[in-house]
Amino acid sequence: MSLVSLEDRARSSSGGAMRLVSEPGALRRLAALVDELAPTGEVVLVADLTAKTVDGGDVDARVQAALPAGRHRRVVRVPAGAHGATLDERTVDEVCGRASGAAVVMTVGSGTVSDLGKVVAATLGVPLISVQTAASVNGYADPLSVLVRNGAKRTVPSRWPDVLLIDHDIVAEAPLALTRAGVGDAVAIWSSPADWYLACALGMDSALYGSRFVDPVRDLAPRLADETASEAERLASLIDVLTVGGLVIGDAGTTAPLSGVEHLASHVLDMSAIAEGAAHDLHGAQVGVASVLASALWDVALEDERLFDLGPTDFVVPDDLEGRVRAVWQPVDPTGVLGEECWHAVEAKMRRWVAAGPQIRAFFTHRREHVTTLRVLAGDPSLPAAALRVWGAAVAFSELSPPVPPERARWVLSALPFMRDRLSVADLFVLAGRWDDRLFDRVFARAAATGGGLGV
Repeated sequence: MSLVSLEDRARSSSGGAMRLVSEPGALRRLAALVDELAPTGEVVLVADLTAKTVDGGDVDARVQAALPAGRHRRVVRVPAGAHGATLDERTVDEVCGRASGAAVVMTVGSGTVSDLGKVVAATLGVPLISVQTAASVNGYADPLSVLVRNGAKRTVPSRWPDVLLIDHDIVAEAPLALTRAGVGDAVAIWSSPADWYLACALGMDSALYGSRFVDPVRDLAPRLADETASEAERLASLIDVLTVGGLVIGDAGTTAPLSGVEHLASHVLDMSAIAEGAAHDLHGAQVGVASVLASALWDVALEDERLFDLGPTDFVVPDDLEGRVRAVWQPVDPTGVLGEECWHAVEAKMRRWVAAGPQIRAFFTHRREHVTTLRVLAGDPSLPAAALRVWGAAVAFSELSPPVPPERARWVLSALPFMRDRLSVADLFVLAGRWDDRLFDRVFARAAATGGGLGV
């Protein structure tokens, strides 16, 4: 499926098609786009506190200079804490209030700012223009936002941008760490679709798995590992992979096609750092490292553990599950708030498991066909590892900034099934009574064989 056909299917909350403007010098088209969406009224720019430059000039200033002459504009800066901008309840409410009165909202900056702008524009009921300043995540091009609720990362519906403007000249000058983070977000395609397929096939996802939500990204992803491509060609490929990824997420109505075990690991790292007041790396950087680990987990599930050779009656909800969920979060949040939030999510997931008995039995009746598909979708950690290396991105936990020590990395793996209500292969290990240190040793060893895992 082409980028154009996916764009045609993208819809904003107002019912019109999301317009994608992706090219060098795209900023020159901004004035006409603003006048088209909101001929009169105030333009409110939502931006973070991070300085961004292009050709030696400030990006925020360049954006303001590109607005229609004479239009009143106001800049709303997103408050930042120790972890930068955190989209918790207080921040979202504050920015929505400060943006009140806007005729059009424009976001300039990171994926976090983009997510916030979607919520602000949806709340105010005004058009949204998203000016992407880095190829760091695929979330610019989807109608969802990742917010923090009771300390836990949650993906919620928000809205499409009316215009997604990607000026390749600006993106090319983004910090290399952001671009590498984008590669990390992109390589999830070699693990996440398997988790979504599994959930759909077991009756644990209300959606129906469709290759049309996966193949467009899988077709583009090998270009990320092309060592013969020029720097500009590789960047254009990364922009395409991330943008198509966002569009297919929006088309599917869920992040599940591109968000499996590897995204769980990144969210767990974020949540623990927020709870402890500690630093953590960029989302995409963490996803890239975790994609190698997730592929290794799938490889172990399919080859070493032969997880799908078991029968449906071998998967049982543990009697002590609530205690295990609360215990895993207790070290990072002794208040129990985070454990309570995560238990509600896990409890809902297990209620669905119990109710999905007929679909689960049908899955195991046709296990051979399902396992064949799962082998195609995941299980080769060398694929994400190779792409990450081409870009000089982190492959192992020790290569993140700050480095994640071995004991924390093992804890992250242990916490994966105890965080949200979406089923993954990790949940099957829990239900089979195999989610333990013996398994973790195998998974980290498999990841280490490609340079990933714990690292040095």
